[in-house]
Amino acid sequence: MRPQRMKLKLRKGVSESIDVTYRLATDYPVDLYYLMDLSNSMKDDKENIARLGASLAHLLSNLTSQYQLGFGSFVDKVLMPYADTSPTKIERPCAGCARPYSFRNDLRLDTDPALFTQRVSAASISGNMDAPEGGFDALMQAMVCTDQIGWRKTARKILIFSTDAKFHQAGDGRLAGVIIPNDMTCHLNDAGEYTDYDKYDYPSIAQVNKISKENNINIIFAISNPNHEEVYQRLSAVVETSSYGRMESDSKNVVDLVKDQYDRLSSVVRLSDNSSDDDGVNIQYFSRCKGDGPSIPTKECRGVKTDDAIQFRLEVTVTECPTDNSETRYVEVKTLQDSLILEIEVQCTCGCDDPAINEENSPTCSGAGKLVCGVCECNDGFRGKKCECSNQHSESSEQDLTLCRAPNSTRECSGLGRCSCGVCDCYDRQFIHGKYCNCNRRRCLSGDGNECSGHGLCGCNKCDCNPGYTGDLCECPDNSHCFDSESMKECSGHGTCECGKCRCQPVQGVTYSGKYCEDCSNCGTGRCLVFRDCVQCLAFESGPMADTCDFCNITINEIDRLDGQISSGASHCIFEDEEGCYFNFTYRYHPDHDNTAVPYIIHVQRERQCPPPPPILAIAFGLVAGIVLIGLLTLALWKIFTTIHDRREYARFEKERAGAAWSREDNPLYKGAQTTFQNPAFGEQVK
Repeated sequence: MRPQRMKLKLRKGVSESIDVTYRLATDYPVDLYYLMDLSNSMKDDKENIARLGASLAHLLSNLTSQYQLGFGSFVDKVLMPYADTSPTKIERPCAGCARPYSFRNDLRLDTDPALFTQRVSAASISGNMDAPEGGFDALMQAMVCTDQIGWRKTARKILIFSTDAKFHQAGDGRLAGVIIPNDMTCHLNDAGEYTDYDKYDYPSIAQVNKISKENNINIIFAISNPNHEEVYQRLSAVVETSSYGRMESDSKNVVDLVKDQYDRLSSVVRLSDNSSDDDGVNIQYFSRCKGDGPSIPTKECRGVKTDDAIQFRLEVTVTECPTDNSETRYVEVKTLQDSLILEIEVQCTCGCDDPAINEENSPTCSGAGKLVCGVCECNDGFRGKKCECSNQHSESSEQDLTLCRAPNSTRECSGLGRCSCGVCDCYDRQFIHGKYCNCNRRRCLSGDGNECSGHGLCGCNKCDCNPGYTGDLCECPDNSHCFDSESMKECSGHGTCECGKCRCQPVQGVTYSGKYCEDCSNCGTGRCLVFRDCVQCLAFESGPMADTCDFCNITINEIDRLDGQISSGASHCIFEDEEGCYFNFTYRYHPDHDNTAVPYIIHVQRERQCPPPPPILAIAFGLVAGIVLIGLLTLALWKIFTTIHDRREYARFEKERAGAAWSREDNPLYKGAQTTFQNPAFGEQVK
């Protein structure tokens, strides 16, 4: 970074511009901490990671000579229902498994890759009962225990979170009676184990995001189970300093994940400073990064290569005079490794009482007066701003009056002052000034009473705006405030810049919102997931953050219906809660986002849409009636079928009986009642 130290003398409200040049450092220190799920299902992955220790060390040695490797492991809270706490299961939760634990720092960050391989191989597999793991407990401890883990302040920090399961988060601890929200502080004992797992709940996603940003820790979620890819993809979209990668069966692509993350980190330049409101020093950052457009307000540039020189412009302003006796402030503007020290001397007094700067009979005062703090105090018998007039002459001759009239004007001093010795002496010097008293500072006052809205100085009846502001009263940031540092397009190409703010416009039927019109609710880039848990917590006192609402930095407005918000272009979000009810909310970027601590306006529909409760009695009576009806119908069908069958059998019987009848003459077995015999001897019939 160039320069690296500057001394400034500033008055309150007067800005000073500083040009800073930054080039990426080579051989930058890297701290890589491998945080691994050591439940029984990760046994094969552990063996693969142990074999990859040399490959990781080889990769890091090619990137930098100043690298460190560390290793930690986790299972889950040793409480029911997460782990079986019976005596036999505590000692041996599964075949070949060690005692369960929450988190353990197995290897502090170290430069010996062989030690990394040794510690990973020596780590014992353990087991728990439920499918999600206690990875968030371990992740929080690994990030906040700076000294125990060995994080270096000036190193790029990479943390690999390796697992094959989902994660417990805030609210899940209530199943074991753990209701105190996670305190985001370190609780490791001398053995490097997390001891307060039974006291504090799991961290929330918002807490993980907050700590990772504050500590500049970049997380890689390396997942080996393809069934959980979507969960961690969505998680990495919410945790701003994280990325996601699928870990192959042999875990060899972990090396590629680390290299990709390092390349991404090393291509980012981000400035910050340690100034605060108490210092009374405000610093604004501007840069065009690698683009050719105008400089935009940004502290960060991406896609930077080693040979690139990035120019930043810093606008340093003293907003308040110091209340103590010290008039010097020290502010550090820094990246991860380099810094610029600003020694700011605040000048809030003129020192007019110092005799050394009071000049008697000063030439500036025509030799007839004393120059006191830039103003002439005329000796007796002289007058005028520079004591150029003697009282022996008339108060206002015609020649003097002519000198006091503005061109094309017949009034001396514009009627707002007295002509003395050809010079206008304005009546209301606080607001009226100028050669002819023709300039009025009241015309530069904005509605809040500040001159030029606090963003410029008043000239003659108009404001001379500071860089970055426009408008008659310097009330509007210029168009540079409408450029996003990533897209480098005005309003991301989805709107127009008006008074330094983006006015988003529908593009091909798609509605955009956000500071730079970068937010689209129905194209996968919205913030519904970001606000979901906090909205559910604040509006309905439920959800994973039900006991940690204090960590939500949003403000909600409850209304009966959202139709008006949706029709006006607000992004609409719908989610289902644990009870099967749907809750709705909308969000839009605050139109005055530069002057508010909450940049989004969120409206929540007061009533949830819950399915009606099932009619138990109707179902019961309907079930009984249905059974009876089915029984009667079955009997009726049985009766019909048997009747038809009987009638068919009877008809067949009648038919067969009718067919069996014949005449008596044709029956060979029939014998009549009268018998006739023939005597052949007599030749006549005897009866």
